[in-house]
Amino acid sequence: MPSHSYRVVIHASELLTGEGVRKKYGRRIQDCDLGQIEDGALVYSVRSIRGREIPSKILWVGKSSEIPKKYLKSKRTNLKLNRAVIPGLVDAHTHLVFDGNRSLEFARRCAGATYEQIAQEGGGILHTVTETRRASEDSLFQSASSRVREAIRYGIRTLEVKSGYGLNHETELKQLRVARRLAKEFPEVFFQSTYLGAHAFPQDQSREAYLHEMIHQTLPEIAEKNLADACDVFIDRGYFSLEEGRKILQAAQRLKLKVKVHADELSDTSSAKLAVDLGALSADHLLKISESGIEAIAASDTTAVLLPGTAFYLKASHAPARRLIEQGARVAIASDFNPGTCMTLNLPAVMTIAALYLGLSRAELFAGVTYNACCALGVQDHRGTLEQGKDAAFAVLPFKRFEELYYRFAWSP
Repeated sequence: MPSHSYRVVIHASELLTGEGVRKKYGRRIQDCDLGQIEDGALVYSVRSIRGREIPSKILWVGKSSEIPKKYLKSKRTNLKLNRAVIPGLVDAHTHLVFDGNRSLEFARRCAGATYEQIAQEGGGILHTVTETRRASEDSLFQSASSRVREAIRYGIRTLEVKSGYGLNHETELKQLRVARRLAKEFPEVFFQSTYLGAHAFPQDQSREAYLHEMIHQTLPEIAEKNLADACDVFIDRGYFSLEEGRKILQAAQRLKLKVKVHADELSDTSSAKLAVDLGALSADHLLKISESGIEAIAASDTTAVLLPGTAFYLKASHAPARRLIEQGARVAIASDFNPGTCMTLNLPAVMTIAALYLGLSRAELFAGVTYNACCALGVQDHRGTLEQGKDAAFAVLPFKRFEELYYRFAWSP
């Protein structure tokens, strides 16, 4: 391989491969599973896209003193034992594409107004839906692009992007087209697009009409045009019922889409168990999951995606992370970036909340935002660890050790 086609990162203060996390399928992770290499080095191939050099595949990982001679002539980045290298962070649950500003609503809620009061005045999710419907595809793309650039600066290299702020056929497709455009604009990031038309019910259609539209019009067009990789449903009190969720998700599966569930957030609806029964990639939120739901998740391949930033933002009780982990569940951590209940792309700050309020260890946090989060997207075979042959999706931290990523609360990239 000519020297111009690969690059070397050398003298990382610590390099965490995550190999042991993969070998244990992300369950019951300990520090010894992180694959720590002191004075580490990474060799990776590169490709050129629109004149930009983009990391491609990992060719070799190990100690700086052991780099194979054939790679020694390559262009190198010397970290001088001052920076750590980890798998790129994975944010497996975001609502990245929307329009409309709800900062005033947040200020009002902090001052005592209730969510119900704000919703009755046309605020809440309905405000975001109205503004997203009005926005052009180009304006949504521009605002979403700015958010992606911010996420990249936090070390995020894999992003899930949900629709769900259209609540009609046209706008949901518009959001998903934006997500596909983002994937072309930012080749250094891997994107998964998720259709979440079942986020809430629109005011301008009956419940039955909207269900019919999703199942018989929107999902088939999404599948035909390859606009999404997965389908998600918000099954909870006041939203979609267990049976409605099952119908939507089974329709998506017939069209070869992967499935996920917003599960047991506001009440125990047994939606985590439904996610397991359907072989869903993930069950997300889980604030009110029952003991039987925990056991079902733990015995399955469905990943529990916890969103502690949302519970923090809403001053709600957190998901039972320790019970899930102790029972053997694979647990991931994500931001739930959205305009109403967690307006942050700062995944490291969410990790701080997870450490403090969910009781997650260093090793569990590492797995939760790397390999386990990749499992929640179904991409763990090629991302989530730093091993030969995998995608060169890595992050060079501005710190000497991984734990500084969440110890330095809300640091600025």
